[in-house]
Amino acid sequence: MTDEPFSPDRLSRILNAVETIEVSLGILARKQSLSREEYYTDTESQDIVERRFVKMTEAGIDIAEELVKHERGSPPESNPKSMQALEELGILSTSTATEMAQGARFRNVLAHTYGEIIEHDVVYNALQDLERYRQFLIEVRDYLESAGALDE
Repeated sequence: MTDEPFSPDRLSRILNAVETIEVSLGILARKQSLSREEYYTDTESQDIVERRFVKMTEAGIDIAEELVKHERGSPPESNPKSMQALEELGILSTSTATEMAQGARFRNVLAHTYGEIIEHDVVYNALQDLERYRQFLIEVRDYLESAGALDE
């Protein structure tokens, strides 16, 4: 871990991304009450869920990129590799890094598909298990606290 303090801009970007994930988790948690059948027929809920997954994952990727740049001085090569880099740096556990790398790939699918191409079963199943994002926030907060970034 570097001893360099976080720049105000970098810390602000990370904290804004954390807030985006927290808000998205709240919205998605409320959508978890939809039955599978309700989800399949409610295109507005589908749009909300898909968009929130994209926003939440992009925020996670932004956090990862900022932390990797802070620690290594250069950005990671790809979105999934940003999560792997956080594992290598000891910021994320292996399981969280793996789950978040899968989330980054899932985001790519959602961002580049539409209509009937989207596998609603996959999205609904992801909606029922938001733990990867919660755990990501816990581990990122632990790192920020240990680095003294939240005291600044």
